[in-house]
Amino acid sequence: MIIADALLTSVAIIFAMMLRLEVIYPDKLLFSYYLRIIWPFIVFAMILRPTVFYFSGIYRRIWRYAYTKDFLALTVSVFIGSIILSVISLFILNPFWMRGVFPRSLLILEGIMSLFLLGGFRVILKMMERYPGDIDWKMTGIIPNRRVLIAGAGHTGVNISRELLTNPQLGLQPVAFLDDDPKKIGMKIQELTVSGPLIRLVEIVKEKRIDEVIVAMPSAPTQTVENIKSFCQGIPIPFSLVSSFSSLIDQADEQGVVPSSSLKVPMAMPDITSEEIQAVLRVMQSRNLSIGSQTVTFEGLAAGEARAGHAIAVINGTSALHLCMVAAHIKPGDEVITSPFSFIASANCILFERAKPVFVDIDPVTLNMDARRIETAITERTRAIIVVHVFGQPADMNPIMEIAERHNLIVIEDACEAIGAEYKGHRVGAIGRAGTYAFYPNKQMTSGEGAVLVTNDEEWANLFRSLRNQGRDKFDGWLNHSRLGYNYRMSELNAAVGVVQIRRLDELLRKRDNVAQEYNRILSPLESVSPLKIAPTTTRMSWFVYVVRLAPGISRDKIIILLTERGIPARPYFSPIHLQPFYREQFGFKPGDFPESEAAGESILALPFYTNMKVGEIEMVYEALAEVIQLIAK
Repeated sequence: MIIADALLTSVAIIFAMMLRLEVIYPDKLLFSYYLRIIWPFIVFAMILRPTVFYFSGIYRRIWRYAYTKDFLALTVSVFIGSIILSVISLFILNPFWMRGVFPRSLLILEGIMSLFLLGGFRVILKMMERYPGDIDWKMTGIIPNRRVLIAGAGHTGVNISRELLTNPQLGLQPVAFLDDDPKKIGMKIQELTVSGPLIRLVEIVKEKRIDEVIVAMPSAPTQTVENIKSFCQGIPIPFSLVSSFSSLIDQADEQGVVPSSSLKVPMAMPDITSEEIQAVLRVMQSRNLSIGSQTVTFEGLAAGEARAGHAIAVINGTSALHLCMVAAHIKPGDEVITSPFSFIASANCILFERAKPVFVDIDPVTLNMDARRIETAITERTRAIIVVHVFGQPADMNPIMEIAERHNLIVIEDACEAIGAEYKGHRVGAIGRAGTYAFYPNKQMTSGEGAVLVTNDEEWANLFRSLRNQGRDKFDGWLNHSRLGYNYRMSELNAAVGVVQIRRLDELLRKRDNVAQEYNRILSPLESVSPLKIAPTTTRMSWFVYVVRLAPGISRDKIIILLTERGIPARPYFSPIHLQPFYREQFGFKPGDFPESEAAGESILALPFYTNMKVGEIEMVYEALAEVIQLIAK
């Protein structure tokens, strides 16, 4: 962008010269006499403009999200640059480096042209910049279900109509304008007709079958607005009184339509494109919403991704882990070894079968279960090990599998955060007897809600299919059930999203890795912040979240509060399971039982992270984080 600004500055000067010479000196050639005189001015201007932009923060602004204040800041920066350029040119460049009469009117013309070109460049960025996964709503086939009449064809009304026309997911279709300006009546604005004055509101509502009226007249007299409200109440028809499109969004949020937020960046965001939406629409049109072709296709793709023989789609990761406990014949009184540093479902699934979770502390570097501590936790009641691949980094599986084989234990992989990750070239999930992948919206890929079990054991695969479907076996007839089962079926809608997402998985993982590497680079100056270290055994990282570890003495909770105040969300990952109230009450766990997990739980911070996160957004997080750390250190 700096290079673009420098080039645009030179173009602005050339245009200014063309304009000046055409008006004042029509007999002079542009690229001869005056160009030889003012070349120091051109060079200095090309350096000065980007420099002023840099120090005034223009390059830290994300023009995709630019508002009026951003363009005002740009205008001020251009104005300041013009003042500096004028002073330096007149008092230094002209006396010492320019041979001839410097055309002073060029200073004013250059400033005007720079504002036009540099500002126009930002407008183009705002209008054209898109994430690769942005949705083309026109391609989705979504038809808004509420016809809207916009009262007011001024700036606010036009902006509202534009947003509604380009975002049909809002559910509102603008049909026409009303405006008292006689010059506008009969005109077409964005293909919408200004159908008449406001006094015709009732007539137009009935004629065009309007469902809702939006009053977009921020400067209208109070009496005019009251008249419109009276018209609407007399029909009656719902109406909204807004001063800008942002106000409309806020009102829609209160009605549960569109979320709004004061955050500068989201904590996480699924990478959804029009392909996923079209896939869901096709399922809706098929009328087959449960265990159909999409589920079968998704299972086949998931098995291929895991390099496993079988995949079984279920409703979520918790249900997948529970079915693993059932298949492993975990009984009341049995013990299952797992990690205390994880999402609580990896331990809750053990309790579902009235068994006892036995925790093994973690390695402080990888944050995964420390294989060296497992053997001391094994008793005569131990039946299985649930290995959690935390944050998408594989646990050290070889020693874990060796220990399990010696003690005849079943290994279950909780890979809910690690689809696509590889341990020494092997995909996690199917290294043990079975594994689970989950697809919550903040995961590497999503199906909305959902998960798959993967296994190379055909007997377990058939059992999983039966258990997820109320215990009905493949040989059972309608409403016959061979065993106790559960309603853990994934819907066809979720599976359709999953099919598109898993086909894009390599692309999604690559993009997330790029974001993580940018984070590592940008955060490197912060000595009190340590990114997650990748183990030598991890031959492919699958980034679930981006976490950092804060240095001792820095309050993670205070950091979260201060970041939130600056519009940057952050989350603690994880609060150790053994210190959760229920586990302390049920099993008597206390602080100090698993010191490495507790230390991680107090110092690990998850920062905003999503597939299409941009460098400018990461820099925004860095600046806020650096500021609050410095504030705390004082």
